Amino acid sequence: MAIAQPDIPAPALEMRGVGKSFGNVKALSNVDITAGVAEIHAIVGDNGAGKSTTLKIMCGIF
Repeated sequence: MAIAQPDIPAPALEMRGVGKSFGNVKALSNVDITAGVAEIHAIVGDNGAGKSTTLKIMCGIF
């Protein structure tokens, strides 16, 4: 007998195992992000941590 599963909506945004290098400089390595509809998330970190690169990948610039 199958157990009924609640409807789980698909994420509005999902990135799995994302990496980006600029020449020999590794900007991102194995980044995972999942955000659902109506959720608020913040990407924070030190200078050079890859925040802008992550956002540019999300937007399709990179």
